[in-house]
Amino acid sequence: QIRNGENPNSQENNGGAPKKDVGTSGDKIIDTLCPMDATCPAGHVHVYAESGPRRTKVCLNGKDVLPAWKTGRGINIVVINPQRGTAGSTYTFDTYQNPGTDMIDIIKEMNDGRLVVMTTQDEASAHLGKEARLSIEKLGSTLIHTLAWRSTWAFVGQVGTSSISEFEVIRHPLDRSSWPDAIALSRCIPHQLDNPALLHDLHTEFCERYDNYGSFCKGSWVRPQASPTLSQNPVSPANTYPIAIVAGNRGSYLRQVLASLFTAPGINPDLIVVFQDGYGEETFEVARQFGIRLVRFPRTDSAAHKEDTFNQADHIASNYKRSLDTIWEMYSNQEYVYILEDDLIVSPDFFSYYNQLLPVLAADPSIFTASCWNDNGYRHSSEDPALIYRTEFFPGLGWVLSRRMWQEVLKPSWPECCNGHSWDLYLRMVLQNRGMDCLYPDVSRTFHIGKTGANVFDEFFNGYFREKVSNKESYVRLSDLDKLDAKSYDKMIDDLVGSAELVDHTADPCDNHFIPAGDKTLVLYYYQRNARETRQAVALVGCLRLWNVDKVRGMFNQVLRTSYRGNRLLVVGSMSKYAKAHMPEGVVPFRIAKYKDELAENEKVEK
Repeated sequence: QIRNGENPNSQENNGGAPKKDVGTSGDKIIDTLCPMDATCPAGHVHVYAESGPRRTKVCLNGKDVLPAWKTGRGINIVVINPQRGTAGSTYTFDTYQNPGTDMIDIIKEMNDGRLVVMTTQDEASAHLGKEARLSIEKLGSTLIHTLAWRSTWAFVGQVGTSSISEFEVIRHPLDRSSWPDAIALSRCIPHQLDNPALLHDLHTEFCERYDNYGSFCKGSWVRPQASPTLSQNPVSPANTYPIAIVAGNRGSYLRQVLASLFTAPGINPDLIVVFQDGYGEETFEVARQFGIRLVRFPRTDSAAHKEDTFNQADHIASNYKRSLDTIWEMYSNQEYVYILEDDLIVSPDFFSYYNQLLPVLAADPSIFTASCWNDNGYRHSSEDPALIYRTEFFPGLGWVLSRRMWQEVLKPSWPECCNGHSWDLYLRMVLQNRGMDCLYPDVSRTFHIGKTGANVFDEFFNGYFREKVSNKESYVRLSDLDKLDAKSYDKMIDDLVGSAELVDHTADPCDNHFIPAGDKTLVLYYYQRNARETRQAVALVGCLRLWNVDKVRGMFNQVLRTSYRGNRLLVVGSMSKYAKAHMPEGVVPFRIAKYKDELAENEKVEK
């Protein structure tokens, strides 16, 4: 009897004799000989690796080194001594039924420098555990985390390498009831995957193939070395936590992001993981230039075969979800993960910034995250790199996530495909429902370079991102960290509003000279119909040339706190408790935007 999910052509189920007329839709058997499509240069061996529902095959320099009687369902392994050009041990692990624990132990004991060829036969993913996947990833795999039900996969990696392997292919079935075609990898494999000479050749080939890499392709290429030192190192330094970079196929942006990370004091490249949506080669090649770990997923829209409503928001949300799932599996003992995107350059003080803020997060469960990004951080409104704000709004664009927040808050209710949910809007809804806040800086610690993307185009970038500023200093001592808990911050806002100088409320807030340059603490009030309304605030911050798309970003209890032309400015709602306590009698709050009922009444009067 064939068990659920098994390939009916499995040798185990059919006495070693596959039947071509049962369940073999799409299966293509490649020539039974050992094809060699090239004569390999010195320092290389030729490997042919074939995977499929019905059989698997491995050849070394034209010779079969994995005879059929040694193969079986699951993952099949051949260990190669590249210098001698000989095959050693072979193994078969039935990962359809078992998690691959024995495989983990065997990989740990393999000699450094050995090439490891892995193929699949029949079904190999059902019980393949996360620890086994991680052990394969350390050999250079970028696709093992995407090995799914009935996927066919072939891979050549190396023990002890610091490079990701380009020698890897995968194919997925159309649905759970079908089988994908067999696949084959036939390549000349260098004896050493991270050989400096090989890396130089790869860089030269990369620069010949891709445009828009400027100085990156000038002169000889040396993989950048990271600095292990970190100013003001605490007991649990911020540079010991992993960094997840959520990426598409924007290699030129990713290159700049990685270059900025490598210049941040304290960076450990082994903790950087790029999660790529799709198999675009340019992103893969950039990650390989830097020696960074890469996990590649199938394009998320391909997973929604029956969902006509799968749109760009679903696409990105799905990619974020599986990236976060995977990074926590990869670093199961870590308390925090940094989350970046492939178009966010980090400031030099990235780690010292978080060294000072992570203890604040740990001490206050009402703070969801500390972000690197200030939505209102423009040249005229971003002054003090030591200043930190508290807000009900989730800024994103470079942030830190704790294990507790992921497991208890986000993961259980992450939106499923396909309702058009934007992942960041979902987070903001969660924070609002739970009454949680975020921290963010007056001067951003990330700079958004992406001019093209799901939600960005040239005109939008020029209007809202071009004039942003970010910190350039390698260390900044942050101020007033003891005043960031909700009670202390609320009192500080109250004190600031009470002592601030009132802006002239009879002047035109849309005039360029409305608030002159200075060094004062200023307050202005906007009109509210109720304590939750921000309609007039959106119009007002638009006049001040701050972020005014859909809502005011960065508010705390109906108050926006920001730098402005050297001043410290508070934009306060007229129905807030701060206005009730401090707004002088007779002051008319700013009222710029027209309400629909007012427009209707005006139209009636005119008629």
